[in-house]
Amino acid sequence: MGRQREMGELKACLEDALSGKGRLVTLVGEPGIGKTRMAQELASTAEELGGQVLWGRCHEGQGRPPYWPWIQLIRSYVRNCDTERLAAELGSGAAIIAEVVPEIGEKISNLPPLPDLEPEQARFRLFDSVTAFLKRAANARPSVLILEDLQWADTPSLLMLEFLSAELLDTPLLLLGTYRDVELPRNNPLSHTLGELARQQYFREFLLQGLSREDVTRFMTGAAGVVPVRPTEFCL
Repeated sequence: MGRQREMGELKACLEDALSGKGRLVTLVGEPGIGKTRMAQELASTAEELGGQVLWGRCHEGQGRPPYWPWIQLIRSYVRNCDTERLAAELGSGAAIIAEVVPEIGEKISNLPPLPDLEPEQARFRLFDSVTAFLKRAANARPSVLILEDLQWADTPSLLMLEFLSAELLDTPLLLLGTYRDVELPRNNPLSHTLGELARQQYFREFLLQGLSREDVTRFMTGAAGVVPVRPTEFCL
């Protein structure tokens, strides 16, 4: 309701991505403004067009492991992929990604041990392996990756997002993130990440604002079955 223009532009980004022109999109707004609803609508359209959709959600509070939204979406892919195809798409990065997504080791046996690396080198190795895997999976079937509530993302997850976002060109993949701008203090690491994402030529940001009076009227009429009356219309 009231998002026709935004949905039209989002679907244009989706069509570009599914045709092999990678796209990067964020949906921004206050809680309850409709970010998730729009993402769900776009996901349904992607699936109707033959694409696959993978979701990852960030969580507020302590206790979440590093890379949690990425673990969720890779885990869902692993669960629904046959072993032979999964091994081919993971390639030499299977053992590397299995360090953060153990389900890979449960599905692909005899993964080789990994050499020890310095933390920065190990992180780059992981980012490169995940990016190569997701690109191969998208080339096999165009993909939409949705990361929700990025304002709560851990720093390693945001760094992986920056790494992947720089590799989208000529890949049939749409990367969509949502976040609440009202919960984004200046020192939030997402602020830096948004600056990095904005450098990509295929980046689009959609700021969702409140509905117009006409859209609210249509919504209330559809939900309640009656046309709302303005308070002034009761005045004599």
